[in-house]
Amino acid sequence: MLRGLWRTFREVWVEPAGRGLILLAAVIVAIGTVFYMVVEGWSVVDALYFTVVTLTTIGYGDLHPTTDLSKLFTIFFVFAGVSFILGFLNFIVARTVRDRVERKRGSN
Repeated sequence: MLRGLWRTFREVWVEPAGRGLILLAAVIVAIGTVFYMVVEGWSVVDALYFTVVTLTTIGYGDLHPTTDLSKLFTIFFVFAGVSFILGFLNFIVARTVRDRVERKRGSN
């Protein structure tokens, strides 16, 4: 499974659009992480954890914004970030399905 995930990542990285999406995903996660570190005073791990849990819509609730600024940022961050993450995942799934169909056609 990890081998397949790594192969998909490499194949997506080769495409300019894929590379751009991967880098943009990293930037979005970094923006959220830095924001929560600065405004909430959280550690790198806590801020990264909250960012990822928020963007994946898991939302455990163990951490939450405590300032009005953080709450407002989180509202917009969720709308923008979740939309992007869904688009990013759609790109990867579409690429994976396309590759599997092409391999299957090639083997017939």
